[in-house]
Amino acid sequence: MMLKRAMLGGLICMLILGSWIGNILYYQQLQLKEPIILKQDMTLTLKSDYAEMLYFNVLENKHKGKKVTAIQLPDDPQILFQIYPDQTYTHHVMMKAAAGLNQDELGAKLPLTIKEVLVYYNEGPPATVPIGEIRIEKASEKRVLDMVSASSSSGGAGDYMARLLEKVELDQVDVAVQDQLKAWVDVELNGVPVEDLKFPMALNNNEAITLSYHWDIPDDELDSEGLFQSFIRFHFRTQDGHAIVNDVPISQNMHLSEVQVRHLVRSGGDQQ
Repeated sequence: MMLKRAMLGGLICMLILGSWIGNILYYQQLQLKEPIILKQDMTLTLKSDYAEMLYFNVLENKHKGKKVTAIQLPDDPQILFQIYPDQTYTHHVMMKAAAGLNQDELGAKLPLTIKEVLVYYNEGPPATVPIGEIRIEKASEKRVLDMVSASSSSGGAGDYMARLLEKVELDQVDVAVQDQLKAWVDVELNGVPVEDLKFPMALNNNEAITLSYHWDIPDDELDSEGLFQSFIRFHFRTQDGHAIVNDVPISQNMHLSEVQVRHLVRSGGDQQ
C-alpha cells in the first residue's frame, strides 16, 4: 500500500514537473529575439495648414529583452518620434512611435516613399529595418466632395454620403493600398461595385453620392499581420480640364489580435 502511494506521489510530481517545464518552453518560444517593426502599407496626404501623424508599430517582449529607443527616417533624421505603449498582449506589448509631418517641413521632397527606417535599441548598434511602403504626397488643395455624413463599424464596414461642389466628370475610383490588399475590400458607389462602373461619369453640382465599403481581412494571411491605412481615391476632372484628386479615409487595420501576434512571433517576425 505504501509502495503504491509512493509511486502515485512520484507520478504526480513528474506530471507537475513536466507541466512546469512545458510552460517554460512555451514561454521561451513566444519570446522575441529582438523587436519587430510591423510592415505597413499606407498613403499619407499632407495639407499645408496642419500636420498629419505618421505612426510605426513596434512589437516587443512585455518584460525582458531588447527595446526600441528611437526611430529615424533616412531622408529626414530631424523628425522626432515619440514612443509609447499602445496595446498589451499576454507576453508582448505593442509600442507606437508617432511623429507629426507637415507639407512645409518636407517641401520639395514630396512625393516621398519610405521603405525602411533607422532603428536605435537600448543595447547593440542601430539597424536599418524594412517597414513595407509608406507614400507621402501633397493633398489636393481643392475639394470637389463635401462630406455630409459618415458611419463605420468595428467589423470593417462603413458608409459615406457626399455632395458635389461643382459639375465634374469622375474618371476613376480606387483604393490607395497595394494590389493584394485591394482584394480584401469591396467598394460601392451609389450601390454599384466600382469595378462595374463605366467611366467617365458626369456628376452635377450639388448631386448626392453614396459610398460604401467592407473589409474582409483573413487571419491566416501573413500580410494581414501588417498594418495599413487606406483611402478611397476619387479622380475628378473639372469643366476647364483640371485633374483633381480627393481622398476619403476608410476604416483601417491598425491593431493585431492575440492570435495574429502569436503567429507573427512563431514565424520569426517574417511578414513577407
